[in-house]
Amino acid sequence: MPTTNATRAVTLSRWQLELFCKCPRCFWLLKRHNVKQPEGYPLALNTAMDGLLKAEFDLYRAKGQPHPILVEHQITAKLFADTTRLEAWRNNFQGLRWKDADTGHVLFGAVDDVLEFPDGSLAVLDYKSSGAREATVYPSYQLQLDVYTFLLQKLGYQTAPQAFLAFFLAVKDDGFNGRLPFRPVLLSVTPQPERVAPLFQHAIRLAQSDQLPQPGAACDCCRWFGEALARLEHKED
Repeated sequence: MPTTNATRAVTLSRWQLELFCKCPRCFWLLKRHNVKQPEGYPLALNTAMDGLLKAEFDLYRAKGQPHPILVEHQITAKLFADTTRLEAWRNNFQGLRWKDADTGHVLFGAVDDVLEFPDGSLAVLDYKSSGAREATVYPSYQLQLDVYTFLLQKLGYQTAPQAFLAFFLAVKDDGFNGRLPFRPVLLSVTPQPERVAPLFQHAIRLAQSDQLPQPGAACDCCRWFGEALARLEHKED
């Protein structure tokens, strides 16, 4: 039997699932026609911070010591010690990866870090660097923690009731002077892995559909295209 759009297996990344939530039309164009949203400027500073933070946490991991931000907030978990497994989970092309045995559909996402509690349960730890004065849990951050926790569960791991966001907020009060200090803030967030499966199923159905969906209400790309098309049509009239 030939494979059709309605039966073919679909692979989704955590970012693509987030795109589905933000704008079904942009998600559909990407998955069905490989039409991508225009890329923004590269976030070179964020990428650099991510690499520096991974290296710093790995240094404490190698010593078998908790990172100071965990000590400060009296978190009893240790940094996940299996570096080979963590390296795969951090890889953008591998990550935490689960394949539905019944359908062949795949969901994956790359984590920053994982904590292990004394009872063996695992918790996601995600790094965030920002120039904001206060740490904020945006919907996209919540979805990250939800997806990663869901994937850990699907891979057979016991998960803790909390996940964590380690914010490093730029301190700008004393000027630059050739160096920018950061203030660490750790937030505990309750993940909602139970909402991931329905989102995943809806996204799969849309990716297999032949019908162009409506754009997301707050999608800048769709709004720009709609305004540009309207002006062109008006000019032709």
